[in-house]
Amino acid sequence: MDLRVVTESRMTMGEAPVWDVDRQRLYWIDVFGAAVWQCSLDGKGLRHTKFPATAIASLALRQDGGAIVTAGGKVSLFDLDSGETELIFDADLGEGYGFNDGTVDRQGRFVTGMADGALIRALASGDRGELRPAGKIYRIDHDLSVHTIGDPIGVTNGPAFDRDGTTFFCNDSALRCVYAWNYDPATGEATDRRVVTRFDDGEAIPDGTAVDDEGYLWIAAYHGGEVRRYAPDGSLDRRVPLPVSSPTSLAFAGSELDVLVVTSRGVAAEGRGLVPSAASTRQADGLVLSVHGLGVRGLPETKFG
Repeated sequence: MDLRVVTESRMTMGEAPVWDVDRQRLYWIDVFGAAVWQCSLDGKGLRHTKFPATAIASLALRQDGGAIVTAGGKVSLFDLDSGETELIFDADLGEGYGFNDGTVDRQGRFVTGMADGALIRALASGDRGELRPAGKIYRIDHDLSVHTIGDPIGVTNGPAFDRDGTTFFCNDSALRCVYAWNYDPATGEATDRRVVTRFDDGEAIPDGTAVDDEGYLWIAAYHGGEVRRYAPDGSLDRRVPLPVSSPTSLAFAGSELDVLVVTSRGVAAEGRGLVPSAASTRQADGLVLSVHGLGVRGLPETKFG
């Protein structure tokens, strides 16, 4: 395994890496820096575009250029050259709810989900009574119509699809659970939710996810300092330790899609309720890393539209 630093620029909270197979370019966000970053896999051509908000939560690329992003309870189209935005949906669920992660299905529809603030606060206070997630998962179609799909969720993370787009994966970071649904490519409906695996060992939380060409799930273990690979049946196949305290998300990149890019939480995220008091910091916190030589390849990500 060959571990490299993509860029020395440190993020407050790096998230949502996406590899553009057409332009051979990497995109990701800095959550609390409210910016979309981009560069080549070797870090060349580094630049960023500021989004007009205090934070940004997720990113997907569009077929006709630019991106679709979530910030707070809103979904917007975002021009990465001009910085112009166009609001397409406001969930308007009140304080305590906000979008947290998103992806695009194999047909080019955007799928994103909420974080349930009330549930997060209950867990933080040690209240583990009857936990009833109330966050929603949404699908935005090509005509920009919005639909609720799936089941209620606590904190949406790592939404992803298998090769043929008939299985939808999504993590509930609040409950430390990895779910799968049957997904109908024709209608975009998600049914028959089931548990793939649970993170029940220590403080590690399932965060971002990528699916490789063998159908295995690569999951960033937030607070765990590693990436884990799970077989479709939920069995743990591999662990890849990293020099970061909390990897946040990942994507397969490179001309052969055989390089795993990993974003991470930066030290600037401390004090925001995102770092356990006992957590230590590591040398590469906040950096974007690339892992070479894993011997697997990913799947090209579809663009919205």
